[in-house]
Amino acid sequence: MMPPKFFQIGFNKCGTTFIAKLFDLNGIPAVHWAEGALADDIAYSRLAGRAPLQPWAENTVAFTDMESVRFLNMPIIEAFKEYAFLDASFPDAVFLLNTRNVDDWVASRYMHWGGSYARSYAANLGVPLADLADIWTREWHAHIAGCRAHFAGRSRFLEIDIDTAAPDDYRDALAPWFDLPICPKIPGAGVRKARKAYPARLQQMLDAPAAGNGIRPERRARLVRRLAAFAAPARLSGQGLRRPPTTQALRVDLAAGQVRDAEGRPMPFERGPDGKFYLEAQRFGLLRTATTLNDMAQVAHEGVYWLDMQPAAVTTQSPVIAGLRHHGAQDVFLWPAPWLHRIGNDGFPGAPKGHDPAFDERPDLAVWRGGISGHASGDDTKAEDAIATLLARPHDSAKALQAAAVIRHSNSWQFVRQHAGKAGTDIGFTGDDRTRRAIARAGLSTDWHSDMPLGRYAISLARSDGDADFLPLADSHAVVLKEEEGSESFASGVFKPWRHYIPLALGGADLDERLDWARANPDECRQISARARRICAGLADPQGRRQHLAQVLAAYRTATGQD
Repeated sequence: MMPPKFFQIGFNKCGTTFIAKLFDLNGIPAVHWAEGALADDIAYSRLAGRAPLQPWAENTVAFTDMESVRFLNMPIIEAFKEYAFLDASFPDAVFLLNTRNVDDWVASRYMHWGGSYARSYAANLGVPLADLADIWTREWHAHIAGCRAHFAGRSRFLEIDIDTAAPDDYRDALAPWFDLPICPKIPGAGVRKARKAYPARLQQMLDAPAAGNGIRPERRARLVRRLAAFAAPARLSGQGLRRPPTTQALRVDLAAGQVRDAEGRPMPFERGPDGKFYLEAQRFGLLRTATTLNDMAQVAHEGVYWLDMQPAAVTTQSPVIAGLRHHGAQDVFLWPAPWLHRIGNDGFPGAPKGHDPAFDERPDLAVWRGGISGHASGDDTKAEDAIATLLARPHDSAKALQAAAVIRHSNSWQFVRQHAGKAGTDIGFTGDDRTRRAIARAGLSTDWHSDMPLGRYAISLARSDGDADFLPLADSHAVVLKEEEGSESFASGVFKPWRHYIPLALGGADLDERLDWARANPDECRQISARARRICAGLADPQGRRQHLAQVLAAYRTATGQD
């Protein structure tokens, strides 16, 4: 007989992993976090009027760490706060409220994922990082009071303070319902030692200047106008909204809160009372669209729009909003790409930088690190798709041999083959285990690197998803040598060759000549780098971002006859 359901309903950073292990070690099926899927499902199910957690309900007993905080503009979902909904859906369930010292909890949350969690959380709420302490403390006390009031007098509601509880205390508290003879170990001395460094690290986080501080209104307005003007397509077809721009495009009606595919079928989004769009759990192919919807909902409340946020330049038949386009493309309005261009994310301007020495303090090196990406000349197959084929097909099959040829002739492979090992350069591939297996199956070999050396000259090659590597390099004290291959992202128009970067021919064919020029002109390189960093500071400004996106949507409505 299946034991009752168990829900951990305290906040994260309160021993949630320990609780999940307690069930796992004793052979009781548990799901912990599931990369946010538990929380996503609970929130979506409540809005859709259906029972929660159905993908797991039949075979899972324990549910822990039910929250979803993404590096996307998605709702912050703390589904453990939905204890009343879970209680009504699973009336015999056991609920555990895990707590700790609230000040220690706040510090631990700030440090989670090296500070990235807090930065993403603050970006989602649109508040300064320092405001989170008071926000989290208020939410902590409100949640605990709410749990105690809802479950008052209920034997299946338990509280455990992780600061004082021993492993046996968990086992004994849960003994009426669960057999848990094996207990995991509590965090060791290494974890406790790391926590002692939290105050100093937290102060360093809070002392960092907020993105957008010090930007004069006239400068902000100037950059916003340039970004919005560049986002508009070079040409308009005049087709309006009736015709889907691409087969995979989605039609968004902001006033109605509806999303449909190109054939008119409803897509799995629900709009919450907070105005945000919630996506059905584990629909990963729609995450790019979901974050774009929430970008849009923050700056507009009406209008109908076509979106195609696939990570590749689109060819369209009518006006569409996309993250990438070819130079001169008709009907494509540019939008910041999900993940890559979200303010608050690591790698985007405004996030804390690693070691970034001045130009003169860097080694006289031209550096490139990157993955295998791009196309073979005359072949539309992406290197990323070729890698997937190599892993899925027999190594000697026709498909695998064709995929190996795509890799061998891709821009990035040819660039490394031609330039790696040259004096004054440090050029090589990074690659995860999956990529390395694919390359081995193709009968190819290369040196793999896990470091990112600092050099005066940072090389930015175009990828299948555009110039994704460019902004982190432009926001450093290196001067960037950027491949010009014809694709455009939302910020491409505000960075000019020879003013903000040194242009490279397709495939880096003129790298040697460009490096000779850079080494002969160090003063100009310093100025190019400084001008690029100034643009990056403007891109990190949240107020400017909102104004920019609002102007793009207004231009789209005008172009499609809505305004």
